[in-house]
Order: sequence, then structure tokens, then C-alpha cells
Amino acid sequence: MSHTQYDKTADVYDDSLNVLTYPAYVEEPTYRAVIGDVRGRNVLDLGSGTGIWTRRIKQVGADRVEGVEVSAPMVDVSRDKEREDPLGITYHVADVTKGLIEGLAGCFDLVTGINVLHYSSSRSEIAGMCGTARSALRPGGRFVATCANWDMPDDPEYYAQYGLSCTVPPNREEGTKAIVETTMGGEHITLDFYLWRRETYADTLRAAGFRTIRWHDWQVSPDGIEKHGAEHWKRFLAIPSIHLVEAHV
Repeated sequence: MSHTQYDKTADVYDDSLNVLTYPAYVEEPTYRAVIGDVRGRNVLDLGSGTGIWTRRIKQVGADRVEGVEVSAPMVDVSRDKEREDPLGITYHVADVTKGLIEGLAGCFDLVTGINVLHYSSSRSEIAGMCGTARSALRPGGRFVATCANWDMPDDPEYYAQYGLSCTVPPNREEGTKAIVETTMGGEHITLDFYLWRRETYADTLRAAGFRTIRWHDWQVSPDGIEKHGAEHWKRFLAIPSIHLVEAHV
């Protein structure tokens, strides 16, 4: 899994929350509902980026919270936030496709992974991520993650009203590289990701030791309806750019 494309966005990444409309009004409320009450729980955030979700999880009462991210500049930003506003979060620089950091096995009740699975360029990398998540969990634990939608439209501008465009090559195959374009900090940003069928993710999760797999539908928050109107969200809900999966040990 490459880290270089995110190295260059570390200083402006958080601005994506000002550009994209769906994270605040669709992704966040649905994700919070699926994660549930984390008070007193130990949580590991895979692909923690600049610590956006890592910090949110700690702020709602999680006990031990740690983040793992392959991009060192992204982790630097996370650690800067921690120094400025300490929450007690530990961040690690590591490639989650290559196994779990020593000392973390079986320590967590919940593993999260926002927008990390679809950066797997091969089945073995998906297996590595799923295996890392499973190794970190205690009995009864859960892995909650998002992944790109294999069925996203060929039209690059389908998601334009939500702040991004996605270019998918014709005749897509499993592992096809796709491109997302948006703006961060006033800069035009292009990022690569990979398309895999939901069945591939589910099969890999089961092979890693997860017993039950559930795919969740996205829900728009009342604030999202009030600000943008119900019509605004119909295209996203009909064919979302990402899926939300929950896997139980």
C-alpha cells in the first residue's frame, strides 16, 4: 500500500471536510450509529490519517485509543494535534497490510477503518488489512470500515455535487485502479484507489476469522436534509461512492 500520495496532502487533508458534503451529513451520523457506545472501550483506528476519527472516538468516551497510519507526514499532523490538545491517543507509523504492531494483539474491543480498505492494490493487501484488524481484536470484538463501491458510475461527475469526481476505467476488473479528484486547501488533489467487489471483501474478512458480516445503508442526518434538501442526497443514496461494513469476531 503506497503512502506517497497522502504524504503530499497531510497539511491540507482536514480541509476536505469543508469541501465534501457527505462526510458530515451521511458518513459521520451513520458511522457513529454503527459504532455505537464506545465509552470505556479500547479502539484501534486503522488508516488513521490526520486523526480526525481517532480523536472523535476518544472524545465520546473511548478508553484506550490508538491510530495506525502508513504516511509519516499524516501521523506528524496527528501528533501535532495531540500535543496542542492532549486526549491521550497514541499514533504509530506502520503499513496495516503487513500485520499488527507488536504488543497490540487482542487488546481492542473495536477496530475502525474509514476509507482504508480500498487502497489495497491486491487481494493479499486486503487480506493483510483484514488480518491486522482481526489480530487486534478481543473475543466478541468488531471491525467497522468503509470501502469504495465497485458499482460506482462510469460518469466521473456523478458525485460532483458532493465535492468530488471519480474516474473509473472502462471494462473494470477486480483491482482496477480508479481516481478521485477533489480540492484540499485550495489545491487540486488527485488520489488513486482500487475497486473490489463487496463479495471479495466479505470473503476475505471471513477468511481472516470474522464470523458475521453486515453491510449498512447510509442515512442522511436531519441537519443534512435541512441544509441541502432531500433531493440533493438521492444520487448519493442510490449509488453511494463508499460502502459501510461491520464484521464481528
